[in-house]
Amino acid sequence: MKKILITGANGMLGTAIAAALKDYELFSFSSKELDITCSFQLDQKVKNIQPDYIINCAAYTAVDLAETEQEKAYKINALAVQKMAQVAKQYKATLIHFSTDYVFKGNAATPYTTDQKTDPINAYGASKLAGEKAITQIGGNHYIFRISWLYAPHGKNFFNWVANTGMEELNIVNSQTGSPTSALHVADFIDHLLKNDPTAYGIYHFTNQGDMTWYAFAKAINQKLHLDKKINPVATFKTAAARPAYSVMDCEQTERIFNYKIPSISNGLEEIISNYKS
Repeated sequence: MKKILITGANGMLGTAIAAALKDYELFSFSSKELDITCSFQLDQKVKNIQPDYIINCAAYTAVDLAETEQEKAYKINALAVQKMAQVAKQYKATLIHFSTDYVFKGNAATPYTTDQKTDPINAYGASKLAGEKAITQIGGNHYIFRISWLYAPHGKNFFNWVANTGMEELNIVNSQTGSPTSALHVADFIDHLLKNDPTAYGIYHFTNQGDMTWYAFAKAINQKLHLDKKINPVATFKTAAARPAYSVMDCEQTERIFNYKIPSISNGLEEIISNYKS
């Protein structure tokens, strides 16, 4: 049986992936149990477990805070990832790492392919891109999956905010377009990968298929959950970090290489709602 080491196991994505991989020999660590910024801890865990795969779900994801905490963002998203890639290579584990649509500038008119120029417009995106580059430079067996607008029935995310806020009227930005992506579908895909690993290492995109604005997504959540909130479109919403206006990613290569049909945004939302407990 394959041994899987999961970092950041108590986060939104880590929780979903650990649940999907329960039939494997799992070694799941929360950020408190394994601080990926501690090289010694990381090395000892991997050395003792000798996993077949390391799935890195630990990340600094506070996009706005990253503008003033750049050092912390880089420490977690780049330097720790660099060490993880080195350790994975040393102990012959395949590293599965998650990046973001924010590595792109967001001024395209058609979905971004994996080979398009990266040009992050905020510190968070820059820290994630540095992590990608570190993994690629070190080599070893690795997959990097760029995901976007992640949400789940658990954890802190846009879906849960819309579902649970006491506000009856929400002003939601209508000038950013992307692909809301279900953490449950990412987890299902990772399960598929482990069962059918094509060893075609590199960078891939994985998002639920289709695109919409945050406003349209909020309206869809409101409608599906019968919340009866008033959802208003706004052109801009002031945030500390700039956001890409368009960050839709092309996933054709992922579907082809991994022989996996990625579900649509509406499928993703339906599955999240069926697992949601209000």
